[in-house]
Amino acid sequence: MTEGVIVRQALSGLIRDRGVLLLAAIFAVMVSVSACLGWSATQTVNAIYGQAVVWLTDQGGVIPPNPLHEAPPLASLRNLPVYVSFLGAFAAIVIGQALVEADRRAGVLPLIGSRPATPQAVARGRVLALITATGGLMAVAAIVAVVALQTLPVQMHQADWIALSQALALGWLYIAIFGLLALGLAARLPGTAAGLLAATVIWLAITFVLPALTGNVNPTAAINPVSALASVPDTPVFHVLSRLLGPLSLSEAFGWAEAQIMGYLPEGLPPRAPLPVLDLGLATCASAAFALWANQSIDPNGGLDA
Repeated sequence: MTEGVIVRQALSGLIRDRGVLLLAAIFAVMVSVSACLGWSATQTVNAIYGQAVVWLTDQGGVIPPNPLHEAPPLASLRNLPVYVSFLGAFAAIVIGQALVEADRRAGVLPLIGSRPATPQAVARGRVLALITATGGLMAVAAIVAVVALQTLPVQMHQADWIALSQALALGWLYIAIFGLLALGLAARLPGTAAGLLAATVIWLAITFVLPALTGNVNPTAAINPVSALASVPDTPVFHVLSRLLGPLSLSEAFGWAEAQIMGYLPEGLPPRAPLPVLDLGLATCASAAFALWANQSIDPNGGLDA
């Protein structure tokens, strides 16, 4: 039994899981909604500019350039990282839990252990399955983003398409962190949905609690792609907490890096972590190592709730 067989078995189980499919469908719908919001806002600005051109022409005034051509084209999709960091991350958590829980509930963990496959191969297969499944989620986001940009009155250049690819790849990296974390926790915690609950609590703390401690970002601002990009309040306690907790505030690192790539980062705003992308990469490596270790040492009997 090779990793490829394990990956195919795990992915086929995910496809049969209605809960996972429903969450993936909701993610696709909400990503489409984010694109529609960007499309609506862009069309509104373009329509107002068209009316202003007519009025200025009648008045003999100077016609300014279209503001849409002054702003980066990817800024019209600034709501996309929000839905990726919320629904995408939660979908990855559910996938990570399902990869272990499906085998545990079916009682096949002892059978897997009796096959000619090492625990390391099984663990690698599950990790690869999670990376593939989360890649599928981001592929949906990529299709929606490309379709939206093709219908918007914006001028896309090669550099913009490269930036979009980088933003989507970073989103994949981000949601994989929580999926791998859930995969490891599901293997270590034998209770039903224990890994799902534990990973969700960690995700909520990273998404809402840490930004509040490092930058006084309240929950309603955390779900706003612009309001979440706030400067550290000029208060000693926030400056200290920002330095101490900044490297752990992954949601802020992700939001800052996405804003920089897509071109809507406020000028002069420093990140909480010194190197946000490196911070996210280290978090991915750490969660992957934890998932591999946990799935190598999983209880073959499935635990008390098997």
